[in-house]
Amino acid sequence: MSCERGVSTALRRATEQCRAGRELSAQEVTDLVVVLAGAEASDEEKAEFLTAWAAKGETGGELASFARSFLVRAKAAGVSGKWGGKGLADCCGTGGGGRPIVNISTAAGMVAAAAGLPVAKHGNKGITRPSGSADALTALGVRGARDAGELASCLGEVGCAFLYAPDFHPAFRGVAGARKIVATQSKRTAFHLLGPLVNPAKPEIRMVGVFREEDLGKLAEAMDGLGVESYGIIYGEDEKGAPLGELSPLGRNRLLGKRGGEKFDLLEDKAAGEWGVSLDLEAPKAEESAAKIQAVLAGDGVKAVRGAVVWNAGALLWLGGFAKDWAEGRKLAEETISKGAARALLERWRTWSRG
Repeated sequence: MSCERGVSTALRRATEQCRAGRELSAQEVTDLVVVLAGAEASDEEKAEFLTAWAAKGETGGELASFARSFLVRAKAAGVSGKWGGKGLADCCGTGGGGRPIVNISTAAGMVAAAAGLPVAKHGNKGITRPSGSADALTALGVRGARDAGELASCLGEVGCAFLYAPDFHPAFRGVAGARKIVATQSKRTAFHLLGPLVNPAKPEIRMVGVFREEDLGKLAEAMDGLGVESYGIIYGEDEKGAPLGELSPLGRNRLLGKRGGEKFDLLEDKAAGEWGVSLDLEAPKAEESAAKIQAVLAGDGVKAVRGAVVWNAGALLWLGGFAKDWAEGRKLAEETISKGAARALLERWRTWSRG
């Protein structure tokens, strides 16, 4: 049997197993990643598997196994879990919602970093939305760290850094074509869920926004499987009950995770006062997202955007041990913005990016 036919058989078996509703074992996942990262199987075969896996519903165990397999193939980040004696943090979303929302988690990570929590954000360009974290940061005039040396330099000089997923995950190139095929069919893949799990810096503190409340539990299970010390999987709605993929001052929120060894499952309604509407959070282009983020970091900005940034940064600071609860975290985030520390961090990052 040729290598190509063997690869096709492996993918076909995994696809049929997913269609039958059966969970993939850790060994099956390990073997599959070899196929998905390689060039022998066609993009169409890979897309068929990804579609079947998503239709079955990914489990936390499968996601953890896939994450481990991709992480061993990632470019070394030079750090693992901590930076400068503090827990390293990441703040991102799964994507897949398709809404043109301001890059809230990108801004929230910068505010948390300005408050003293080291942040190594992992992200990509927009696939199902016009502005991914990489797009927004480029529009803000900053760039990612391209290797371990630059990551250390940026964390040291700025306190915050960005790891562009394609730079650190060469294995992802093997599924790029398949993901595009699935995206043109307006379908989701597990890579929306895998992205937050495969940060090569392996942060000890992670906050992940989801668009589907049903994904909270499976991502929490995956975080436990990967041994993440402190994490929060978050789900927020706008004033009409539609998911935002971020914590929201406009509607209902749920946070599921672990902090200080203790599990939590929090529910909280909209913030007190008038915070505008979800339309205020929209940014059809990366340049518009960057402009709204910059205004917030400068202490101004649209009320709904500032509220969302503060709510998310506050939760990240609480997960990182900088606040006793989420309310105190939001207060610290607001103070960080008001005193100009967030704006100063952005300027340091711009200076570093020009170096």
